[in-house]
Amino acid sequence: MKETLGKVVERKEGGLDHSTAVKVEYCVDGEIFTIKETLKMTSKIIKLWGFLPIGQKKSLKVNCKLGDTVTVIYDERNPHKGQIKGNDGWITS
Repeated sequence: MKETLGKVVERKEGGLDHSTAVKVEYCVDGEIFTIKETLKMTSKIIKLWGFLPIGQKKSLKVNCKLGDTVTVIYDERNPHKGQIKGNDGWITS
């Protein structure tokens, strides 16, 4: 796997019921590729008095906005197979 920089060219906000999705363009050997990904989230337990769980706070693992540069990991043999670095996991909304 190799890394390159990509640019966020589209961002679709998800809100409370849906995940936020982004489209990223990146270039490998002069050829431009595009990937679409749902931004994954992390969850942190909120505790009252340090021990009583009362909820959770969710935040994006890769908090990027339109025009931002992100690192893309891609397969050297198949550069169209890429993903945003750090956007791994399964929590989506």
